[in-house]
Amino acid sequence: MDIWHIESKVWPTIRVWRIDNENFQVIEKGSVAPILTNPNYSLIDQKYAALMKKLSTQVSFHSVKVFDFVLKTEYDNYIELKVENSISPDNIHDKNSEGLKAWQFNGEIFVSGELKNEFLQLSPDDFTFNRGFQFFGA
Repeated sequence: MDIWHIESKVWPTIRVWRIDNENFQVIEKGSVAPILTNPNYSLIDQKYAALMKKLSTQVSFHSVKVFDFVLKTEYDNYIELKVENSISPDNIHDKNSEGLKAWQFNGEIFVSGELKNEFLQLSPDDFTFNRGFQFFGA
């Protein structure tokens, strides 16, 4: 099994709330990070859009904006990911992790080892990767 949970190295990240399909607002202060996840959404910096296009049958995405009304700031560098494939602690060992693959679990993103390496080639400093559900208590 070569499946990795991807998360931002930045901590704590801002927390956002969906306003509508294309807009989010900051609801809890933190740092702007390359990936923002929640059970209801997965946002990633648009600089990874070309990489996500390689997953066209597994992932769809569209541009979104994040507004911080307190700081009067707007971030238009995010895309919202819709990952078609799901994963869980119960079925992770049954998944084929060969090639470029992505899965979601409650808004969290999991990637194959090959996709992990593609992320690292684009930016070695944005993300941390933890094997499987290592830090999910599973």
